[in-house]
Amino acid sequence: MPSLIKSISLKNFKGFSEEVRIDLCPITLLFGANSAGKSTILQSLQLIREVLERGSPDVDSTLQGGKAVDLGGFRNFIHRHETDRVIEIGFGIELGDESLPELSGDAIEDLSLADAEVWHFHETLNSIRACVLTLEVKLSMSWSDLRNEAVVSAYKLSFNNIWCADISTGADGRQPRLRINANHPIFLANDIEGETLFLELADWVLPGQGAEGFRTELGLTADDNGGDKAPEIPPSVLLAVLEVVRAASADSPNPGFAAWLHRFKGAIPELDRQILIPANSPESAKDIFVLQAFSGFMSWMLVGPLRLLREQLEKSRYLGPLRCIPPRGFEASLSRNDAAWSDGMAAWETLLSSPQEMLERCSHWMQRADRLNSGYGLVRTEVQEIDYNTRTPLGRAKPRIALVDQAGLTHQALDVGVGISQVLPVVVAAQDDRASIVSIEQPELHVHPAVQVGLGDLFIDGAIERGLSFLLETHSEHLILRLLRRIREAAEEGDTEHINPDLLGVYYLANEDGRITATRLPVNAEGDFDTPWPKGFFEERGPELF
Repeated sequence: MPSLIKSISLKNFKGFSEEVRIDLCPITLLFGANSAGKSTILQSLQLIREVLERGSPDVDSTLQGGKAVDLGGFRNFIHRHETDRVIEIGFGIELGDESLPELSGDAIEDLSLADAEVWHFHETLNSIRACVLTLEVKLSMSWSDLRNEAVVSAYKLSFNNIWCADISTGADGRQPRLRINANHPIFLANDIEGETLFLELADWVLPGQGAEGFRTELGLTADDNGGDKAPEIPPSVLLAVLEVVRAASADSPNPGFAAWLHRFKGAIPELDRQILIPANSPESAKDIFVLQAFSGFMSWMLVGPLRLLREQLEKSRYLGPLRCIPPRGFEASLSRNDAAWSDGMAAWETLLSSPQEMLERCSHWMQRADRLNSGYGLVRTEVQEIDYNTRTPLGRAKPRIALVDQAGLTHQALDVGVGISQVLPVVVAAQDDRASIVSIEQPELHVHPAVQVGLGDLFIDGAIERGLSFLLETHSEHLILRLLRRIREAAEEGDTEHINPDLLGVYYLANEDGRITATRLPVNAEGDFDTPWPKGFFEERGPELF
């Protein structure tokens, strides 16, 4: 399934002090010297998954990392161990044909006799939903001295590349407060009397306190030119929506919409519950349906993006830098273990239970001369245990995976070169389309250069035929050369629909005086880089040759 995540940004996480953004392509490669931050980018996905599933940013081991990843806790992975800093990690998402998750069905469908006002309210909320094509989620994590623990202190949300809403907490990671950008284009309309509605709503939210606090909550604190004069109240559908909610007997949200932000952990709402809008004795069925519809809308806007991000991260895979060799008699575990991909064992489990067509695809990639040409194919057999005395079967037959050499002889993984056990999980991960992002550290580990170039074709096939997105931490010159060659050949043959520079993102990471930078190296249609290689990047062979 193609990944909806199209970019990653990180700041103050491990070696990254300033914000670095990585735009993800179907195949994204991270090059650079050791300790330049390549693995950190892969680990940022694991950290945010932990935060969204378990609620705390104080993470050591991760669901995906297994023994390959130990973040050591917040105090360890915050930049330079300085707890007065704030970690920021963001993800850009393109919805495409997808939509943000809804937490419940729309109650309006059950109101067969709904009046025109309720239907108009319902359609207004739906029209706002339909305007969202892209989003960015950014989470801020900080250390609370008051609580002596790490907290998610802010959650910022952008729709269509424009800030839409943010939630921030106090110093103790509690008391979340919400701001919504009333000037966002998804809220603007021509027939809204913004000034009048604003004043009425300000008195509801902040009775007797004037309108300045409400301006802050609606993102109306400075004019468009950055001056001190407050901007005019926009013709915002958001104001009209809040007016209908107020008329439906909803409780005042109080400053920062605090009364509506129940059951938050830090700045993050509970992801499996709808946000509820408290109300003081709604007077009619109409009011009930308005409040339910608005609760669904607020959940769509604030919870939906985090649920979608969590789903995408749950579908991601991580292969660590050292893959295990399965023991003799290896059997698949009965329970799911995401960390089993980190050491490669999940790949062998996948082959034990996968359809025959999947097994044959992986076998062809391993064996055929025009692919990896590793010298070994794959075969699945069954082993039946027999009672020695009665000669009767004991239980069901159990599947086994064996390697087949060119002479047709079968071997266990323990009996062949270690390179085979390292590359096989890479092949399986690149052929299994149930994933979204496949992150791999050193896919070329322990394999011959001839196999390394073949990995380029493997990743192209996985991206085009399986819809996977690859995030690869690598040192392999052979891998990048094969990818560039395929782009060049496609241009020469006029077949650039799928294989073109947009397929490939190449980043060079460098650590200079404690500051990590990520430089993208643009690739042109001729399969060359538009900018020179950074100093020292694959230039070591010159002095060695000459």
